[in-house]
Amino acid sequence: MNHLFSLKQSKNNTLPLSWLLAVCCAFLIGCTEQPSEANKTYLSRLSNTLQVPEPNTNSLQQLSLVAPTSTFQPAIKIGITELAGISQCKLNVLISEHNNQLGKTATAASQLKYQIDFIQSAQNCLNTLDKQSKIYNKIAAAKTQKQAQLTQFFNNTLYNEPELNRTWQLTGQELSTQPAGFSDTVEALKKLTTIKQQIETQNSIAINSSDILLALEPLNRYKFDQQLIQAAREQISLNHTATQFVNTLTLEDICPKGKNKQQAKIVSNIFNKYYLKQIQPYQAQLSGYLETLQPLYVQLWFNQAVSSEEINALLDPNAKNLLAQLKSSAKEHVIWWQKFYKTCEISPI
Repeated sequence: MNHLFSLKQSKNNTLPLSWLLAVCCAFLIGCTEQPSEANKTYLSRLSNTLQVPEPNTNSLQQLSLVAPTSTFQPAIKIGITELAGISQCKLNVLISEHNNQLGKTATAASQLKYQIDFIQSAQNCLNTLDKQSKIYNKIAAAKTQKQAQLTQFFNNTLYNEPELNRTWQLTGQELSTQPAGFSDTVEALKKLTTIKQQIETQNSIAINSSDILLALEPLNRYKFDQQLIQAAREQISLNHTATQFVNTLTLEDICPKGKNKQQAKIVSNIFNKYYLKQIQPYQAQLSGYLETLQPLYVQLWFNQAVSSEEINALLDPNAKNLLAQLKSSAKEHVIWWQKFYKTCEISPI
């Protein structure tokens, strides 16, 4: 058969549409050039045309989070008999559910949600109790304790939840030129940054605790943050490599005065085909995503207990952060080409 692949038909000679779409998508993904490949092809074509060694591309270094220091105070326990005394309160059910096996295996995000739910339910319960009673004082003390420790629970969520900690980890999946999940990721991060701000301002009563788990779902589904940050870091590295490479070239050798400019025109075509038409639009796309998301990353991660120096450097609003590095590395590379076109007196198009 001359077909690229054959499809085995079912008994009624009809294949499910969803199955056909899955096969087609897998086939297309396998044949689609990854964005980083355009950079490598660009450098390879330049080196082959000019007959100079192709530069080595550098591998990215893994970024790491800092394990948060645990300074939790022993939890104030409310016994079964005391729970019976507050049966009119929602807090009764909340504590009972948390004390069962499900509560003992709760994730960091679920633990954070429980602390917030406790604080909110405790306030409602306190409003129904005698302020002189022992149970009132115990619930009030537990509420105050949990309020004081919310930031630690939030940091534990940043550090332990895969949907969040993988943001800074390397991945084998590149961000495509038409990625899914950008708007959902923005909304998810807005939920988390709002919760963080409410914790910091001790406005726990206003927190929608359900947003914690709701925010993690799209982050897990798309992994957009992880792919975007890696793509930006990789593009910055590739830009530096490309700029270092062209800076080793001698313009007089590419377009000697008074001689044929054929080689210069070939080099120009390579720049136009790969850098201007493929690499530059992709970089502009990455910059657009970062301009929206980086302020949210700053609110969530910058100078936090779990953030390493490397992560802080990528987010620092007052320094050359990730977005600034992406833009400047692209600009530095184009500067050489401006000099090339001026010296060789040819047009880039």
